Amino acid sequence: FHSLMRTFSSIQCAERMASEALNESSDQLQRELRGGSGGRGGGGGGQGASSSNNSSSSSKLVDHIVLVVTLVFVGLFYRFYVLNKKRSDSQFETAVDAERDRDQVSIPATAHKATKRTRCGIGFKRQHGSVTITSIDSNGLFANSGLEVGMVVKTINNVSVIGKTAAEAAHLIKATVGQVVIVATEIRSSDIGTSVHPTFETYCATFDMSYEDRGKQFRGQVILELKNNKRGGYYVSGTTSDADGSAVIVEGLVKYSGDAWWVDEVQRGNDTGLKVLTTGKFDWSTNNFQGSWRSNTGQSGPYSSVQSTNVSITFDPVTPAANAPVMTAIVATPVNPSYSQTVTAVVEPTSPVVVATANKATKDMTVGIGIKAPNGTPAISSIHPGSLFATSDLRVGMDLQSINNQPMSGKTAQEAANLIKDAVGEIIIVAGWNLSVFSPLTTAPIASA
Repeated sequence: FHSLMRTFSSIQCAERMASEALNESSDQLQRELRGGSGGRGGGGGGQGASSSNNSSSSSKLVDHIVLVVTLVFVGLFYRFYVLNKKRSDSQFETAVDAERDRDQVSIPATAHKATKRTRCGIGFKRQHGSVTITSIDSNGLFANSGLEVGMVVKTINNVSVIGKTAAEAAHLIKATVGQVVIVATEIRSSDIGTSVHPTFETYCATFDMSYEDRGKQFRGQVILELKNNKRGGYYVSGTTSDADGSAVIVEGLVKYSGDAWWVDEVQRGNDTGLKVLTTGKFDWSTNNFQGSWRSNTGQSGPYSSVQSTNVSITFDPVTPAANAPVMTAIVATPVNPSYSQTVTAVVEPTSPVVVATANKATKDMTVGIGIKAPNGTPAISSIHPGSLFATSDLRVGMDLQSINNQPMSGKTAQEAANLIKDAVGEIIIVAGWNLSVFSPLTTAPIASA
């Protein structure tokens, strides 16, 4: 795509050149006409020179007029064709609306507002590009109306709230006297979809992507953050960066089954203001994505590859024992794309657990992780920057629960380190916090791998 700034510059340049050419033609014609008048007063020779000058100036004037008309035409072409082409695609918003409504069921709710000051008892918040219901007063007008917290508001009194702020949506209700009709949407229960992979609480990942645009291949990066909406899917937020510039994801939805869509808008770069709709499906077992894209300029194409390079996942807290703290499980993978992807996690009721994997190319390769065993349980004492696990969610002080499925309970730090040193290929480390048995690491000998 050409940038809007370059387009405007082209228009301004064309207009400036046209103006300069026109002024030059006018000045030159005036100079030549003044010279011709003086010659005619001097006799026949001057008149002949004047006639020649007038003929020459007329020819030059025609050339300048042709140049001016050409430049003006170019400017008009850019202004009315190229800019309009960049700014609008009548089918883009239709496609986005179709994704918003896909697998959604509309829930209409009606209440009567006696006066302008009557409070309806419903709260809104703009979340992930949509106005969402955040509270419903049990004694309010919309109690038992079928609306529920978490639903996305579509219209209020037949006025679309898509793109509006929560305050603007609330004002539509506050300004109404009489009937108030709110239409909200939620994922149809039969279309929520199932997945062999457990649902997440949060999912944060970095993806390297390549995509096709008018026969050419381009590369970029996507950083996605998914949050469970407890209604069949995940809210989507994040950023993208590619040949068009840096963009922010403004709205979207990912279902538990992996079916996904989102819209990103370029904030800075070659195509500021460009919007792109992405549709496709995630494979939770490999943490990869397949799909296609469509822009508001009318261009579209497939994603050749969207592969995760770093994934961090938290799951819903398990049911704790009495008086036990509520913890969360975390899955972590390193950034380097040559490393394996983590696809399973172990959840313990008393400790948040991290499962991290990396690929050790040779037996002599240093992993860069230090281990101590202060209470009979090996614990991480250091993680070297730039090492295999430097970008994982492993942290200094975590207890090691297992290394390549070998339990660490009762092992020495050196025994734990040897399991890593002797490994070739995939290394799987399961670790977590267990402060009830943890003591300062400075009291125990150190082993490293």
